[in-house]
Amino acid sequence: MKTSVITHHILFAILIFLLLCAQLPAQSPRKREKFGSSLKRFKWDEARKTAVETQKKKVNKSNSKRDEEAIKLETLFVALDVTVSDSSRFITGLSKGDFIVTEEGEPQQIASFATGDDARLPRSIILVIDYSGSQLPYLQSSVKAAKSLIEKLAPTDEMAVVTDDIELLIDFTKDKTRLSAALSSLLKRATANKGEDLFGRFRAERRGKSLQFSALFAALRELVREDVRPIIIFQTDGDEAFTLRDQPQADDYLRNMPSREYGLADIYAAAARSRATVYSLITSERLVGIAPEKLYEQGRRLLARVERARYATDEEYERHARIFPLTDTKVKLLTDRFLRAQTAAARVAEITGGWSAFFEEPEQAVALYERILDDIFNRYVIGYYPTSAARDGRFRRVKIEVRDHPECKVRGRAGYFAPDSQ
Repeated sequence: MKTSVITHHILFAILIFLLLCAQLPAQSPRKREKFGSSLKRFKWDEARKTAVETQKKKVNKSNSKRDEEAIKLETLFVALDVTVSDSSRFITGLSKGDFIVTEEGEPQQIASFATGDDARLPRSIILVIDYSGSQLPYLQSSVKAAKSLIEKLAPTDEMAVVTDDIELLIDFTKDKTRLSAALSSLLKRATANKGEDLFGRFRAERRGKSLQFSALFAALRELVREDVRPIIIFQTDGDEAFTLRDQPQADDYLRNMPSREYGLADIYAAAARSRATVYSLITSERLVGIAPEKLYEQGRRLLARVERARYATDEEYERHARIFPLTDTKVKLLTDRFLRAQTAAARVAEITGGWSAFFEEPEQAVALYERILDDIFNRYVIGYYPTSAARDGRFRRVKIEVRDHPECKVRGRAGYFAPDSQ
């Protein structure tokens, strides 16, 4: 009984300490490089078909040795968050003892356990939003839905917004008013009509450059923190994917576009190595999984909608369509490319244990953002110290199951990369 009382007092003291820490003034934001700077350190290696980092970020030499020693002494801790569901709903109310964790087939002892709605577990959310011309029909409803999500975040959560022109629209903040204002400014920027260009096309004050995967790559490399639950909402039609260096015909696009010294596989690798959970909202008519005989019919609708978004009126669009009709050859070529783009956006989410959804109609925005929030709140956060202490940089497969309930579906990351000893 005496031991139990002592343990209770210790736990209570720890809780008070954490609450006091939460009341301390926030530290000033640490200085960071201009967002996207890390991408400029890559050089495409044609022989290896991969990106090579030509120069590493500058390190403070006075601290490097001390930091290196600290890393060697650090005990590896793995934290994974998962959802548990049956055929129709999330399964909630499970406890630490209900889970079995194995790494490379070896049982692991769970050291920490929490539920996704626990406000004491801070979340770090990054919204990567495409506001290029083709996205205008979705933008207003998306901003409204994102603002609704912001209002439902816990006081400990922080959020940042990144655009598809590789811009950090607003850095991490817990200030909901500032976040909402940033989204309003983005909407205003994209919809402010400044007239027509020489070809009669609607010209906004400014629109995104369709560099969505590059923006995601920069976010994964520069913004994802490992000491919180990192979450990325990736909203895009993904049309940059087929212009990246490891894609067929990429060079045809790069002649007239900013040079990218990396490929899609490099972005997949960054997603796999990060702790972030990615939710991909694919703002487009669905092509993935469509029967071959209906694929190009659906592709024609997609391309017509993308073209229509570039013009202020139906008359302007119809004039363009008469001069530049959507021929069967053009529809097939571009549909195949958009199919690859959608597949890529979905793949990024799958790698990270998140999911993708097709955002075909603007009215779906609120429901999709609510679904993301629901998924976040219904996760279980499971941590353990691996029995293998090897720092070999290898991928370790992790399996999480619900004890005595094989019918339960557990969704999360398939594993993690061990740190490298170097």
